[in-house]
Amino acid sequence: MNKSLLFRLFSIFFIFAACIYSQSVPHVYINSSIYEISPGDTVAVELGVSEGDSIKSVLLLLDYNESLFSYIDGKSGDLFQGATFIDIHPDTIETNVLVYLFGAKMGAGRFVSAPGSFFILQFVAIDTGDAIFKMDSLLFYNSSLDRYSGTSDSLISIVTADTFPPDPITDFKVLEGSEELSFSWRNPTDPDFEGTLILRSEESYIDSVSSTATIAYDGASTSFTDQGLTNNTIYYYSAFSYDEVLNYSTPVFLKAEPREEFVYAYPNPFNPNERNVGIKVIFPNDAFIDVSIYDAVGELVLKLVENEPITGGVQKILQWDGRNGNSDIVANGVYYLVVKTGQGKDRIEKIAVLR
Repeated sequence: MNKSLLFRLFSIFFIFAACIYSQSVPHVYINSSIYEISPGDTVAVELGVSEGDSIKSVLLLLDYNESLFSYIDGKSGDLFQGATFIDIHPDTIETNVLVYLFGAKMGAGRFVSAPGSFFILQFVAIDTGDAIFKMDSLLFYNSSLDRYSGTSDSLISIVTADTFPPDPITDFKVLEGSEELSFSWRNPTDPDFEGTLILRSEESYIDSVSSTATIAYDGASTSFTDQGLTNNTIYYYSAFSYDEVLNYSTPVFLKAEPREEFVYAYPNPFNPNERNVGIKVIFPNDAFIDVSIYDAVGELVLKLVENEPITGGVQKILQWDGRNGNSDIVANGVYYLVVKTGQGKDRIEKIAVLR
């Protein structure tokens, strides 16, 4: 027998006085309070007798998988209510894989008869898998202290399955571009986190991974760019984090629209004491652009670029550090980013300063 699977119960119980004139063969059962649980859950395993009388004491040998379950404690069953119950753990005995449970109710001529339970034992699931609890041997003594054997329902199976998904991703954001959308997010910190699945649809958000929606991304990174999209089309994205056994989190939703003409500021709002704000500019044709910052009353704060060439369909990336023309950090508030092309395709975007 594999010692790593060994769990012995040695118990001697003396209950209720009676005289014995006949004796039936005991039939021992093993039951569980539940047969499918998740790691971290506890389960009660009951050992009892469904047939038999004149039982003075019983010796049981129970095997279980120590890599899947850990023994917590035990108590006497209904046949031994009021009996002394002693729990001896492995660190108090020489053998490192045995736990003995001992209970006794002293008194000459006392015994128990079916039906009822001997022991109720508590275990906690520590890993996933199919654990077998099995009784390998039974030995009884009757009220005359004669030794005899019994029969048993020898085993039960308890499946531990991870049914808990990781937390959803957070800080799900998108930068819109021409024929592409760039996403970023934070993955959860769950120890069994495996990856993030992002589904795309042109109709509506997808709330289940069983959907036939297009898989835009599947991996463990925190950013990706969805390319080859159609400009001026709204796309709906649903992001699910998942673990090693493919438990999926609740979805996080985001919609975006790639555009041929585009001006975008990120992060927004931004704190000039911590970082600059990035400005992305895209126009379909070659042009020369002026980019300026204005305050809420229309006063010029800073001219970022003037007559700057831009290639059609190619991103132009600029930075603003939150300072005005005198190099002073501006006050909190809303500012206006104005992009002029000289071709009548001017764009205005709001930028919020918050420090």
